[in-house]
Amino acid sequence: MERVGIFGGSFDPPHRAHGIVALRACEELKLDRLLWIPSGQPPHKDATSLSDVHHRVEMTRLMTDKDSRFHLELGEVSSPGISWTVTTLERLRAARSDWDLFLIIGGDQLASFATWRNPDRIRSLAQLVVYHRVDNHEDENVQDLPSRTEPDVWLSGDPVDLSSTSIRERIRNGLDTSADLYPDVARYIKSEALYLRS
Repeated sequence: MERVGIFGGSFDPPHRAHGIVALRACEELKLDRLLWIPSGQPPHKDATSLSDVHHRVEMTRLMTDKDSRFHLELGEVSSPGISWTVTTLERLRAARSDWDLFLIIGGDQLASFATWRNPDRIRSLAQLVVYHRVDNHEDENVQDLPSRTEPDVWLSGDPVDLSSTSIRERIRNGLDTSADLYPDVARYIKSEALYLRS
């Protein structure tokens, strides 16, 4: 079986913390590949609040150049309607029964995982892998989770303290984000004048 990580998100924009988590997952889970999956229409976000899908795909494509195990997967952006995680996993499982899937999410997402569409089905399709976040009061929320929501794997390492929301806001305010973005992603944002208006 090929060990395949599923790493989805809005990626608006993708940043260094995404890269750190992706590499950490590859090493700790001994992944053969990691699929970066830009979301089409996430169920928890207003479509009008997202950058054009073309830009999010192109920025995510730049991230897949960071490691030979990284691959861009466009199933969600090419499908109409809301991007449900369970639907993505079912599609991947139907296409590749020889893949052992690992779904990688943040601790903030784990806190709401029980409210996702068909969480039990998700866990039957993929192992649930979680990395720590320091925002959204993760520690308070996670400690009260029902035991059945405990992930299969907690990734090690320091909590991730960076968000796409904060990066967009800093760009909008003319602040430096060079420490948060890979240079090629930063160049793309600048060339397309992204995030300059709310």
